[in-house]
This record gives sequence, C-alpha cells and structure tokens, in this order.
Amino acid sequence: MPTTQIKFEGEVFTGLPASGLELAALDKSLKYIAYGNDFLTNLFRDEYDVLKGALQVAKAELGGQEFTGLFASDAEIGIQMIRPSHVLRTTGTTETVSNTWSATFTVDADYWIGFSTNNTTAINVDKRACVVPMGVWFTQGGNPTVEEIYVQLGGTTYPVNVIRHAWQADNGNRVRACRIRPMIWKPKSRPLVQIQSISPATQELVLVGVTFALGDYTRIQTPSGGPQT
Repeated sequence: MPTTQIKFEGEVFTGLPASGLELAALDKSLKYIAYGNDFLTNLFRDEYDVLKGALQVAKAELGGQEFTGLFASDAEIGIQMIRPSHVLRTTGTTETVSNTWSATFTVDADYWIGFSTNNTTAINVDKRACVVPMGVWFTQGGNPTVEEIYVQLGGTTYPVNVIRHAWQADNGNRVRACRIRPMIWKPKSRPLVQIQSISPATQELVLVGVTFALGDYTRIQTPSGGPQT
C-alpha cells in the first residue's frame, strides 16, 4: 500500500491512507468520546486534521491494520482516551506503568511524565500505541497549582505550554481545562514532560487526547509491568 506524508507543525510523518470506512469509524468514535463535553467536542472539531493525520501515522506504525474504532478486536486498531498507563510511570527503574493521574508536584520546576528517580528519564511509548496529546485538565485534588508544561521528544524541546488559564473553568461543563500544542507520540518514541508549579501539591493533572492502539492494548483492564518496546 502506498504511503502518504503527514505534515504537521513543521514535522513530517509517514502514514498510510485511511479508507472511507475508517474515517467514518473515527468520526463516530470521537462523537461517542466527546458526548456531552463541550471542551472535548470543540477540541476534536478544531483539531480534526491532527486526529486524521495521527490515525494514518498509527496505521503505518502498527502494521497497516484496519482501524475500527472503539470496539476494535485484538489485531485491529482502536481508539480510546489517553489513560494514565499510556504515559505515566512509577519511579521504579523498570518503568512500571501507573494506573492513576494523581501526582505530587514540588514548587517551581518538577517532572511529570517520566520514570526512574524523580521521573527524570524519558518514558517509552508502548510499541502497540500512538498517543495524541491535545490538552490537560484538573479533575480533583484542591486548587490547581501547575501553570506551565514543557515537552521534550527525542532531541527536540518544544515551546512552553502556558496552562494557568486552565484554573478558570471557563467552558460549558465547568471543567478546569486547557488546550496544549497537539503532538503525535509514535510507538516507541520517548517523551519527557516537565511542569512549573507555583506551590507543592498533590492533584490529578490529566493529559487529554486520544490513543490509537491495537485492540489487545486497549482491552487491558488493570495495566501492570512496563510498556512493550
């Protein structure tokens, strides 16, 4: 199957074209995921080209398997909201995945998405998954304290995401949410994410977006161990 070049924010990815049936499955899945949530509905609408491109990248990276949406079988490509286990790790040297968004941040600069001592080592994205970060929200844990997010991917450090206005909950669902620069974290890529906090706090800072992944990966109910690399 001929490949296609996906150009996004100055970066070029290799993808496989998505069929009409696959794009219809994408549209239906996004509507299910975003149903009743104004922030997600607007985000998916405005960044649809990113999501379509990421699907094509995922197809190329995951063996050209068919994308069937939310109920993909083990060998098909599915979609779900980013789960903590997709990106968060405990601080162990074995890169054990985390099953909670709850994090304890120190004042000023600290690490969020990483592993090993103090989460300072870039994670490995599972070889079965393509992660598409698009925003953040605070779900619980007192008043938000994180005001900036810094992303490194491979050897590239990206411009700072200022998220302090996420504290205001200025959307229809009154969710403390903010968009960040959309990205495509391919399988086996190595992101490292830091934050800037005005004070120490423990809270749930959620990475908002979707993960395109093989169905066997999306079906894992309580992930354990480390990512497949």
